[in-house]
Amino acid sequence: MKIPVPEVEERFDSTEDALEYILRLCNVIVEKAKCICPEPSVNDIPAYALEFCRKVLLQAMTLVKVAREREDYNTLCALVRILADNVATLNLVYNCEDNEEKALRHLLYVMDGVSLRHKTLIGHPMKYDGKIPREVYEALKVQVKGAIDNAANVISFCEKTIRSRVTYQNYQEHIDLLIERRDWKYRELGRIKAKSYTWREMYKNLEIKTGDEMFPFLSQYVHGLSVSNIALNDRDDFDAPLSFAICLAGWLLNYLRKVYEPQIGAYTMEDVKKVVPALLELKL
Repeated sequence: MKIPVPEVEERFDSTEDALEYILRLCNVIVEKAKCICPEPSVNDIPAYALEFCRKVLLQAMTLVKVAREREDYNTLCALVRILADNVATLNLVYNCEDNEEKALRHLLYVMDGVSLRHKTLIGHPMKYDGKIPREVYEALKVQVKGAIDNAANVISFCEKTIRSRVTYQNYQEHIDLLIERRDWKYRELGRIKAKSYTWREMYKNLEIKTGDEMFPFLSQYVHGLSVSNIALNDRDDFDAPLSFAICLAGWLLNYLRKVYEPQIGAYTMEDVKKVVPALLELKL
């Protein structure tokens, strides 16, 4: 059933409209911030984090599209879970006030993802079997080699950068262990035996009411467990996961305002009109 939210009903015709409006405002900041962070790279944390935010916004806009056009509750819930995972990661890694800690988590986070890619690529050496044209095989081989070399270079850069920072000199034993494990979810430097943050704890750190209970539950839809087989035909059922999506989008908007607005300056109504023309007729 639908649970009325006065703040939403007063300003918007639907929960989807409210969510989309927040996302469009986020897009305004991201587009303006691209002028100061044009190219994302591993050694430019603000630019890397901005590209991370852009990816999250694309996911969230797809979520809105699914809710509006497909009325696919299962996919909607899965997308909310993906959104929650990404925002929780953004919070732990890039919303850190300590720049040294932010840099360490960032480099470990990059290593974690790139290392898996590197391991997968080198674990399946290419061999021509005649099933595709030779020239296609050779082109693919060059592409794969380039991806392997790129991944190896990124991993090497991250390791060297971590070991060159002041923090490494103070916590060498612990950081060596973090590098080995690619553990960007560690709790605190110096607490070697402490378990890393769980996803549930990372959800809780977002301070979204009952989020640490709801987001793990949504794995039912991600992994196709029994709850995802229940037929839901009432359109109002969409409001519950969409409400959590609004909370996540609100968190992202606050993050963008805190980190990038001081550098890009105020944005005007003309800036908003460029990316939210379809929403200007909403009840405001």
